[in-house]
Amino acid sequence: MNIGNVAWTAEIVEEWLCVAAQVERALPPVGPRMAKPRLIIVRDWTEMFWDELHDKEDKPEPRFQPTNGQVSQWEEVVLRWLPLVDSAKDTKILWWRACGMSWSRIGKRLELERHTIANRHKRALEDLAKLLNREKS
Repeated sequence: MNIGNVAWTAEIVEEWLCVAAQVERALPPVGPRMAKPRLIIVRDWTEMFWDELHDKEDKPEPRFQPTNGQVSQWEEVVLRWLPLVDSAKDTKILWWRACGMSWSRIGKRLELERHTIANRHKRALEDLAKLLNREKS
């Protein structure tokens, strides 16, 4: 996707923020890798074949695996867009809302009313879209 030709709107910016938040959750943790010792104790031979003996319906859904394009979106949002936002509180509001946090919960964390949070979120999205459109031209 050539992002140089995109006409940025608040909705598109919000969509990219949501994708970046989803990719952030799927990325592996950062830090040194430690070898984990594995010890398997078999008390009963049926334990070894437990998965084969029971239905596969109990298996959880596969985890979200971001594509290369989605990781590039994450890099663009986190490394380039979020530093453009003037206020640290507005940055937190944008990111927490993209992560799915409710207005009232964000308001409690920042000690603001939920209507104030919603208005600041909308204004920050519009300002970010204007900045991105200005950079494009």
